Amino acid sequence: MTTLDDVRAAHRPAGRRLGIAVGMPASGELIDGVAEILREAGALPARRLARLRPRPGEVATRPQDAAYFVRRYGHEYTTIVLAPAHCDEAVAEACTAEGCALILTTLPV
Repeated sequence: MTTLDDVRAAHRPAGRRLGIAVGMPASGELIDGVAEILREAGALPARRLARLRPRPGEVATRPQDAAYFVRRYGHEYTTIVLAPAHCDEAVAEACTAEGCALILTTLPV
């Protein structure tokens, strides 16, 4: 299975939980694939695809920023996609607490 297969299997939109969040940097292939998964589910990627941007002057999403995002907005997302380097125990715990699937990407970032 590919990362996108994992995302497709995990994305089960219901109620307010309609989006997918992706840590940055992420490949165009990953972003395009996630956007297609959202379109297949009847959602607009412009509204339901969150790109977890790095802090100004940095190149990657920090794990603590990803954990904060999930704790704050996780109730709106089915799936969080991160590179392993951008994930830690706090992110995994936040995803579990908020009911979000955590997918670690194998695609180039």
